[in-house]
Amino acid sequence: MNNTAPLPHTRFAKYRAEVCSEDEVKHLVHTFYAAARDDAMLGPIFAAEVKDWDAHLTTLIDFWSGLLRGTMRYHGKPLAQHANMEHLTPCMFRRWLTLFFATTESMGNPALQEKADAIALNIAERLWKSFAESHAIVAPQL
Repeated sequence: MNNTAPLPHTRFAKYRAEVCSEDEVKHLVHTFYAAARDDAMLGPIFAAEVKDWDAHLTTLIDFWSGLLRGTMRYHGKPLAQHANMEHLTPCMFRRWLTLFFATTESMGNPALQEKADAIALNIAERLWKSFAESHAIVAPQL
């Protein structure tokens, strides 16, 4: 038996690490969520839902580090958590994406931008679909 083979969840960690550094993940999360908190549409939603921003940002860094770098530190259930929220609209998800895309573009790392934007679009679509299903809303495309 070959004991030197990488574990399945770490097989692509080298590639993911080359997309961005951990500092870039932190910068992405802090910059984006600062913009979201200051946004007229999204700010009130975040203010109502997030009580401990330090803890939330740490969780988000773990989440994005896992997706972009393969660190596997995040172990939550974001679909279920977001489905419990109230009064979300497709416009809010589009605004989230607009701010996110602006943040990744400003970072000057095309590999991070491409990967993070694709992931963010997938996340927004899945969260909206999950939210709409849990609230019996006919979900238009984002």
